[in-house]
Amino acid sequence: MRKPFKFDATKRDFPGDGSNNGQRAEVAAAAVEAASRARHEAVTIDEDGIRDLLADLGHLCDREGIDFPAIINTAKKDWRAER
Repeated sequence: MRKPFKFDATKRDFPGDGSNNGQRAEVAAAAVEAASRARHEAVTIDEDGIRDLLADLGHLCDREGIDFPAIINTAKKDWRAER
């Protein structure tokens, strides 16, 4: 059985980065809020808002010729390392 994950807002993993997981989460929350406002939707930090932002980023990657699945895979590795 897996041990439940407990969020640690003060955890810093990468020397020189200067930010902690709490700050990273705040940056992400601001991005979700900004995307919701740009779509003229209610501003809430929930699964729908996060999923919509990720889908929008996929469309941006398509437009710019960026490999979105590769970015997602790398981001997941970064996220795991920072946890």
